[in-house]
Amino acid sequence: MLDPITEAERAMMERARARHGSLGAIVFSTMLGLEKILGRKPKDEGAVIWEASGEPEDIDADGISIDIDDETHVVSNPNSHKEPRRIRKRRSGTTTG
Repeated sequence: MLDPITEAERAMMERARARHGSLGAIVFSTMLGLEKILGRKPKDEGAVIWEASGEPEDIDADGISIDIDDETHVVSNPNSHKEPRRIRKRRSGTTTG
């Protein structure tokens, strides 16, 4: 016998009904029933956490240097002497007044 519908599943069905009407609720119910019949469990994916050894640097203001290998060194100079580039949208069409 199938498990009864949970509150979370009921909330998802109501959201499907609100967004897509009765047809959305029917499709959701059908997919939920198939999932329960087939017995598939969702896979839990672990969180990916990266730790850094210090505070992030501002490479736009400070620049950056990277050692690729023993013979190759890449340096990017800071852009602090330049004004930030501004992008302005041009309005097309006629204005009404």
